[in-house]
Amino acid sequence: MKSVPRWPAYLGVFAAAFDNFAMTPLVRAIAGDLKVELAEATAVATAYYLAYGLFQVPWGMVSERVGRVTTFRLGLAAGALGSLASVFAGSLETLLVARFIAGAGMASAVPAVIAWIGDVVPEKERPGAAMDMNSVYAVGAASGVLGAGLLADRLGWHAGFGVSGVFAVLALVSSLKLFAPPRPVAPGSVRAALSVKAIRRLAVIGFVEGGVLFGLFAFLAPTLLRSGSSASTTGLLIAGYGVSVVIWSQLAKRAAGRVSVLRAMSFGGALLVLSWTAVAIDPGPVGVFFASIAMGATIVMFHANLQVWATQAAPHARGPGIAFFSGSLFVGASLGTRLARPLFDEGRLSLLFGLGAAVALVVTVVSVLARERSLRAPAA
Repeated sequence: MKSVPRWPAYLGVFAAAFDNFAMTPLVRAIAGDLKVELAEATAVATAYYLAYGLFQVPWGMVSERVGRVTTFRLGLAAGALGSLASVFAGSLETLLVARFIAGAGMASAVPAVIAWIGDVVPEKERPGAAMDMNSVYAVGAASGVLGAGLLADRLGWHAGFGVSGVFAVLALVSSLKLFAPPRPVAPGSVRAALSVKAIRRLAVIGFVEGGVLFGLFAFLAPTLLRSGSSASTTGLLIAGYGVSVVIWSQLAKRAAGRVSVLRAMSFGGALLVLSWTAVAIDPGPVGVFFASIAMGATIVMFHANLQVWATQAAPHARGPGIAFFSGSLFVGASLGTRLARPLFDEGRLSLLFGLGAAVALVVTVVSVLARERSLRAPAA
């Protein structure tokens, strides 16, 4: 297939990532302005992740019927609406509703782009496309954390969500230039996707990975804020994550063909274990900065390979199949933040991140073994 421009799709991914990660440095400002406890303000992130996870499968089903690009645009429109509504929220309850709407809309972006890559990018080029997408996502995440942190210190938390809404609108306009592949003649169903063993395995893996990766990541900023770091400093330290993903993506591309999928996944998973171990030992700037940098390799080497596997597992029901993986990932993230909250409230940070390291080790081993089995028996 002739190469098609990917930047409009990646811009939407950037907008989704910015919106997703802009919340983390804003929680202290939200808590102070709305006069609620810091732990209560983290519910904003939980509501967003919950919506993001729950709406993955519905968007996946929609994409099989109206197309990936139309689904992408509809989601960006809803995401922009939720983000801009967040600017005018005057209570925690109103903000929770606005962030839920934003999460529900932005939920379409990444799975729609992954499915779009599966539709228009040749299979040999998909790992590189997935790495590029994750690089853009990471830059968006870093920009969200750093930009929202700076805005919170100078203009208040409302400004962070306002900028996020503007990015979503720009991505929506840019998506008009996105190539729309033909819709499937026979749209894939949820039942067709779930009939594939690999999709069921990926859903379970994604659920646990989401909890231990993105679920705990949401507590890095509150951990630093709790220690007295400013929102700007917090954003700067965690922004290292985005730079790290870009660097690791370039290294991985150069190593393509020389490093096996299983070794790459093992390496990325091991660095996730080391990330949470570092924060467990030092829940301060040094430990958090190390985790932000090391998790860049986790995204590129571990998570991106799971995404590529998802594009291959059920080509006859790619939309719902990828949605199940992505949905499980963010439902797991939502549950992860909820389960972690009591330990965070009690200040038991070493135990919290130590448990995260243990779970990361288990999901890495299980994922590598499952991927090895799928490579030996692709039809399984």
